[in-house]
This record gives sequence, structure tokens and C-alpha cells, in this order.
Amino acid sequence: MTTFRRIALPAVAAMALISGCSAESGTDATPSPAASSSAAAIPTVTASQETQEPPATEAAEEPTATEEPAVVADAGPNETDKTFAATLITHNLQAYDLTGLAATAAGDQWVRDFAAEIRAAREPEVATLKSWLSEWAVEPLERGKPMPGLISDKEMADLAGSAGAAFDERFVALMIKHQKGALALAEEEAAGGEYGPGIQMANAITESGQKHLKELQRYQKSLK
Repeated sequence: MTTFRRIALPAVAAMALISGCSAESGTDATPSPAASSSAAAIPTVTASQETQEPPATEAAEEPTATEEPAVVADAGPNETDKTFAATLITHNLQAYDLTGLAATAAGDQWVRDFAAEIRAAREPEVATLKSWLSEWAVEPLERGKPMPGLISDKEMADLAGSAGAAFDERFVALMIKHQKGALALAEEEAAGGEYGPGIQMANAITESGQKHLKELQRYQKSLK
């Protein structure tokens, strides 16, 4: 009898212990709503996200210092520039002679207007050429010396002795010759000169001279 009780009591205690553990285990198996909510709020991180590195940020380029443009001094005149200025001023003075006669002897108003336009264009050129020659200590070409578009003394005398329609015809023929001479001088300067202002003047003469030459040739055709 005694032996049975010693064996039975531990068995009953063991059963009670197992029953209690089962009850506690059943209670803990169901998570509380708060715990579920907290678990849902925590984002999951995949393996690919863990290994993905943020894009590399390009290093900002440092501003480079602005280089100052090299200052280049204007080239002085060469022999072509000096010859151009010395010849052109004498050439322009002969234009004064031609256009001066037209103001009183021309028969057609177009000839008078054209002569006035030419004279007005030559005046600032002559003033500029005088200052260049003075600065360079260069003498103008002597009048009557050979140059492109030179009007001879006889041609000038024949023009001065005419008037009206006869004057107009002679004037236009001589002005065509004169304009071609100016274009030749400008071409030489543009090709061989080094003085910036001289080349600019040559280019301007070429532009206006071609225009005036076409006008003269058109008028000359109308006289025939």
C-alpha cells in the first residue's frame, strides 16, 4: 500500500504539470492584435535591397578660370598700304575734278545727282588718307603720274569744253574708267595690305564701286 502511494503521487503531479504547461502554451500561441499590428508595420527587406548600393553621385566640376584673350596690336602699314593711300588720294582728287565739272555742265539731272553722290563719298576718304600719310610721313602720288584709271590732261580738257548731252556722254565714259581704277587699287590693298583700316577702306570701295559702275554702265546704254 505504501509503495503504491509513493508511485501514484508523482504521477498525478506530473500530469498536473503537463496540463498547466499545455494551458499556458495555448494562451501564448495566439499573438495579440497589438503585436500583429506592430509586426505588419515593419517593412521587410529583401536580399536584393540589402545589396543594392545608392547611385554614385558625380563629383561637381570645378569652374575653370576664364582665360583672358590675348591682346594683339594692330599691324602697322606695309608698303602696299602706303602705296594704296598715296595713290588713292590722288585718284580721289581727280574725281573732284570730274564731279566739279558735272555740277555746272551736265545736261541730265541724273548725271548731276550721280556726280554729287560720288563727291560726297570721296570727301571723308580724302580726309582719312591725309591723316594716314601725315602719320606715316609719306607723300601723295604726284598728279599726272601713272595709276589705275588715270584721266589724261587731254581727256579732262575735252570734258571741260563740252556741255549738255555731249558732256554727259563723255563724263559717264570717263567715270567708268575712273571707277575701274578705284576697284583695281582696292583689290591690290585687300590682297597685300596689312593695315586694318586700310583694308576696311578697300573693302568699302569695292562694295560701293561695283554698285556705281553698274549704274554708270546702265546709263551709258540708255544713251545709245
